[in-house]
Amino acid sequence: MTPRQRLLRGAGLLAAGGCLFLAFAYLFLPTRQVNELISHLLADQGLSLSPEAHKTLLPGLAWRQPVLSSGQGPLLRFDLLAVRLQLLPLLTGRAVIGLKSALGAGRLELMYGINGANALELAAEGIQMSDIPFFKTVLGATAGGSLWSKGRLSRKAGMLSGDLKLEVKQVAFSGVKLGAFPLPDAANLRCQGVVRVTGGRARLESFTLQGDGIYMRLSGDLPGGADAGTAPLNLTLEIMPKPEFMDKQKLVFLLLAKFAASPGVYRVPISGTLLKPVIM
Repeated sequence: MTPRQRLLRGAGLLAAGGCLFLAFAYLFLPTRQVNELISHLLADQGLSLSPEAHKTLLPGLAWRQPVLSSGQGPLLRFDLLAVRLQLLPLLTGRAVIGLKSALGAGRLELMYGINGANALELAAEGIQMSDIPFFKTVLGATAGGSLWSKGRLSRKAGMLSGDLKLEVKQVAFSGVKLGAFPLPDAANLRCQGVVRVTGGRARLESFTLQGDGIYMRLSGDLPGGADAGTAPLNLTLEIMPKPEFMDKQKLVFLLLAKFAASPGVYRVPISGTLLKPVIM
C-alpha cells in the first residue's frame, strides 16, 4: 500500500468514525432539552415558537406548521421548517447547517457555515407577503406581493461580508402605521434592493418602491445577530409623491408635513426596533 493510499484510507476511516459518532449522538439526543434550549433563547428576545420540534431521519430537527410569535401576536409561519446538519461538508472539515422551509408555493433555503470562508447562502422565491403575519401584527397593515431573494456572505478574519438581493413583485399595502404616524396606501409597486454586509454590519442599500404616482426609497442600518428583534433601528424612508397621489391621501401627508425636506419630498426617520418600529 502506497503512502497516498494509506493517507486516503486514514481520511476515510476518520470521516466514517465522525459520521458514526454523530449518528450515535443524534440517536440519543434529548429532544426535550433541545426544545427547552430553543425556547430559552427565543424568550430572551420576547419570542416563542410552537409547536415543538421533532427529530428527522437524517440528523436534524423539523417543525410541522410552526408559528414564531411575540407578545404582540404571530410574526412568521411556515407549513414546514427543517434544520439539518449537512454530512458531505464534514468530509472536508466544514460544519454546515441547512435550513429549508415551505409556505404555500413559496420556498426558502439557507446554508450556514459554522466555520470556513463560505458563511451563508440564501435563496427564497414565491413567498407571498399576505402569508406573513408580521405585517398585520407589527404594522397593523394589509400587505400583498411575491418575495424573491438570493445572496451569499463570506467570512474573513471572523467578519462577514457580501450581498443579499431582494425583489418583491406587485407590492400592495394599506393601513401601515409606525407609532403615531401613518404611511400612504399604495398598490402595484415595483420593489427591489440590496442588503450589503461589510465588516459584519448590515445595511439596506436603497430599497426602492415605485408605482403610479409615487416613488419611495428605504435605506439605513439593519440590526443583526441574536438580538436583532430588540436592537435599535436606524432607517430613513424617502417619499416622493406626485400631486395627484397626494390629493387622494391629503390627511396622511398633512400628518407627515413635519418631515417635508423640500416641495414634494418627505424624509421620514424610522427608529424603535424591528418588532416595534416608530416614526419620531
